[in-house]
Amino acid sequence: MIDLSQGEPFAHILCWVDGSDEACRAAELAAYLAQSLGAKLSYVAVGARIGRDEGFEVYAQIEGVSQPIPPFLKGNTHACLEQAMSIAAKMGISGAERLIESGDEVMAVCNAARAQDADLVVIRKRKSTLIERLQGAAASDTLANRCGFAVLSVG
Repeated sequence: MIDLSQGEPFAHILCWVDGSDEACRAAELAAYLAQSLGAKLSYVAVGARIGRDEGFEVYAQIEGVSQPIPPFLKGNTHACLEQAMSIAAKMGISGAERLIESGDEVMAVCNAARAQDADLVVIRKRKSTLIERLQGAAASDTLANRCGFAVLSVG
């Protein structure tokens, strides 16, 4: 339970954007919440790492390209992330951040929230499978219980 009597309850809100319509709506809600609380706002998307083959490594060395390839965002994730940043800008939220992580989705969001010192994670409400419910492995449960964050699941 969060004690709201000790001043500002949330100073930094992190919203997980996965490209779904629900996540895009959650991103908009996160912006309204950040604006009303005067909180910092970050959006995180989780993509897949694309490996480099040996031929590319040789080419990169010749050309002096040493930057890692950013994670690949599937489906509408990039568009949803851009829409979220646009909404935040239109609302006058300065300093909203866009983060792109890779790996297991829930743990990547957990690690991003820790690295950003977020105190609230906003996610879309997902339907969990029977196995996830039996294991208590829903994304909101994992973020709240294993990662220790307050989670607002928007559906």
